[in-house]
Amino acid sequence: MTDFKTKNKTLPCKTLECKLCNKIYKRPSGLKKHKKIIKDFNTIKPSIYILPEKAIEETRQMLVYHIKEKLKQNSRHVGNVSVTIGGTESQFFGVFKGYIHNYFPKSGTYKCIFKGADAYSTLAHILKDENWGVKYFLQHQKTFVLLNSNNQDSLQESYLNKENQEPDPLQELDPLQELDPLQEPDQFNIQKSRNSLKKKIYRPKPVQIIIGWKKKIKSDVYNITSSAGFIFINFIVSRTKVYNSVYVDIE
Repeated sequence: MTDFKTKNKTLPCKTLECKLCNKIYKRPSGLKKHKKIIKDFNTIKPSIYILPEKAIEETRQMLVYHIKEKLKQNSRHVGNVSVTIGGTESQFFGVFKGYIHNYFPKSGTYKCIFKGADAYSTLAHILKDENWGVKYFLQHQKTFVLLNSNNQDSLQESYLNKENQEPDPLQELDPLQELDPLQEPDQFNIQKSRNSLKKKIYRPKPVQIIIGWKKKIKSDVYNITSSAGFIFINFIVSRTKVYNSVYVDIE
């Protein structure tokens, strides 16, 4: 383990890690400054109302409902997913206060980042629901929010299967479209065909879930404005087969 030396003592690397974003700092002063910034992000502003617990619980249930609506049985719905839900700044703070990692004053956007081994359990604690990110179907299928990088290979296989679909072997070729053996080949079309055969490079996104809040303002030709707040959630969906508590990746 790498150690960072200070004037008085040597601190292990893990003690200089932000628990919210897992960012490592070389100096204690850097981590202290980072924590101070995050604390300011999670401070309730005058524009935010403290909601009763019942209202916060209803907001949690609403978020879980919309997340589970994206957990579908078909493999077409595997991969990166985005959810946008109407909600106030006070609702967002009521649920995620203490876990807000970024705030952008210019746009008024908040952002929480959950990743790592404890991400699922952390959100289960926040949302008060152990099954917030999982849905079960017939034929032993389980669709879930992916927060473990070890299962990312299954997403790559699913992506390649979608992008590299083989033509139907039972479909007959149109004889009118066959190439004339006496006709000189078109170099442009040949190069185009070769490029189309190249496999697309799969660049997976970080395995994490981002939850935030933003405000949208619109106006008409008479400069009459209207505004609304939205909670947005970005995550990755995957699937498995479950046989007697044994999990087998399928997508």
